[in-house]
Amino acid sequence: MSIYRKSLIGMVAAASLIVSTVGFAKKPEDQTTIVDVAAAINAETEEFSILLLAAGLYPDIVAYLDGRGQRTLFAPTDEAFGRLNDILPLFCYADVLELQALQPDYVADVLTYHAAKGRKDAAEVLPLDEIRMLSGDFVTRTPGSLVITDAIGRDANLLAVDVPADNGIIHVISEVILPYPPQSNCP
Repeated sequence: MSIYRKSLIGMVAAASLIVSTVGFAKKPEDQTTIVDVAAAINAETEEFSILLLAAGLYPDIVAYLDGRGQRTLFAPTDEAFGRLNDILPLFCYADVLELQALQPDYVADVLTYHAAKGRKDAAEVLPLDEIRMLSGDFVTRTPGSLVITDAIGRDANLLAVDVPADNGIIHVISEVILPYPPQSNCP
């Protein structure tokens, strides 16, 4: 097992503890939230390990996803984070972990760019030209397609839609969407 994978597993375990601690403090006990559903899916498939890790580093974001009211999460898979690692060397970052260490505010912006206010199921999302995200920025859509496009022109496919939670809905996406390019770390 690689050092990267070992440290990622350890960080996921720590983040899961943070996620569960923050979540239980904020939500009604009889509610299954977006965070609960993502964690349950991850327990079965290990598809959201990195998403849960990243969110766990930002308790305010977890509290929002775990809170009252309706919201929509466009949840990138671990494979999506792997593909993000493929483009980060263009900005002189080794991987997502280095990006988070050097630009934590950017990572927070990226995470809030994956959530939208209100419960937006596929029937509502698919005909839209654009969706305002929690960050205030927009993703664009070609109505009727299963693709959303981020602010820098990268496409993400909707892999699964309408995964329900009591406080919203999850759509699984193929890419980490970006509200703007990361600041270059190149010398």
